[in-house]
Amino acid sequence: MYKTQMVLLEDSEGVPDVFFGFGAIPESELNDWLERQALVLPSDLLNFWQLTWGGDVFESETILRPSVPTPPNESFVEDDIESANLAHNANGKASELYLFQQGTFLSAVRLSDQKFVTLTKEYAVQETFDSLDEWYVRTLRAEFGKKYGLARSGSQ
Repeated sequence: MYKTQMVLLEDSEGVPDVFFGFGAIPESELNDWLERQALVLPSDLLNFWQLTWGGDVFESETILRPSVPTPPNESFVEDDIESANLAHNANGKASELYLFQQGTFLSAVRLSDQKFVTLTKEYAVQETFDSLDEWYVRTLRAEFGKKYGLARSGSQ
């Protein structure tokens, strides 16, 4: 996997209430899951999952987790990515938008160009981001950062 800055993880080191990870995913299990799902996803999201397995961000947001054999920790409550995508696809989300985050809004990877996007309630693309860090800084951190004592700007 590739290394990325991961502003979210840097923030959680300084302010522990920012992020609660579900537990790391072994690289082999993540690769097997990608193959089973026939997915290609951005390397920074894969690296994030490998380190954290997804998790809860701030008080209301969840970065969903892939279903792999290694069990999640006790803070995981049915936040798997496959179920969330199936449910939202049934409600009208295009399958080319692969949901990875839900909470006060939804975020997905647009599979055609590997961009991170936020979605409207009708599943239209609202904003586009080039990296997981840019997505986090301009969405979740911009919304919740002040409350948690995080600086207004972050590295991207």
